[in-house]
Amino acid sequence: MISDIHDMSKLAVCSKEPYNSELDQICKLTGLQKGLNQAWTQCANEIKDKYGKVALTVYNGEPIDGANKKQLGQQSWTTNVEDGMLDFMKLDKEISRDKVLFVRGSGYHTTIDGTNIEEILADRMGAIRAKPWGGQGYTDAYSMVEIYGKVFNFSHHIGYSKQQAYRGTALAREMANFHFEDDKLGRVDVVVRSHVHYYWHQESVNRHGVITPAWKFPDYHLFRGGVAGTTPDIGMVTCTVEPNGDMIFDKFIKQIEVKPRVVHI
Repeated sequence: MISDIHDMSKLAVCSKEPYNSELDQICKLTGLQKGLNQAWTQCANEIKDKYGKVALTVYNGEPIDGANKKQLGQQSWTTNVEDGMLDFMKLDKEISRDKVLFVRGSGYHTTIDGTNIEEILADRMGAIRAKPWGGQGYTDAYSMVEIYGKVFNFSHHIGYSKQQAYRGTALAREMANFHFEDDKLGRVDVVVRSHVHYYWHQESVNRHGVITPAWKFPDYHLFRGGVAGTTPDIGMVTCTVEPNGDMIFDKFIKQIEVKPRVVHI
């Protein structure tokens, strides 16, 4: 389970050689991008070493950052989404996987004039067609996946909290509310959410809840309410489902060695 990659942003992960087609040049990585790229490779290798090829990789929203119209592209190494998609596919090649599935993220990042980027990537990369109500498309706001009788509900958005003590509240509410959706949507055993750029995992009697970590550090938008509480958790999450239905969750969280510069007077 991987989400919030935000490739295209200078504050997010990208390949070792991101290419800007408008300028016909390979972009130089910042120290932060180098650290994030190393973390991506480390996560991919550790998962491969521990589990081999995973049966399914789910990109739970926002593989690219988009053109950033509100910031005029000032925090982007490219504003061309084709560059972003091609670079994201370089990152995907490091993941040892069988099938892949995409869930839609925020429209600001991945929709241009009604065209969804996750839909294009899913088509190019041979993803599972995962629209919950059918149709020929690949992606939607949520997706249901069944593995050995355990049903996962993937969706990108969840409520955000800067306060550590309340970061599980929105997820717990979502988990509890699914009790009342059994007769409408069917049973859900694992609720997977993203968007808030921090990792969380909790379990009740009836189901698990996971908020996946991210691959982008905060931009100007996130600093509107202050700095504390905005630094992301970086990494990936796996879940092994055994034939008897037992589930083993594993987190691969990385600390980026790069620290913000301090001016000494």
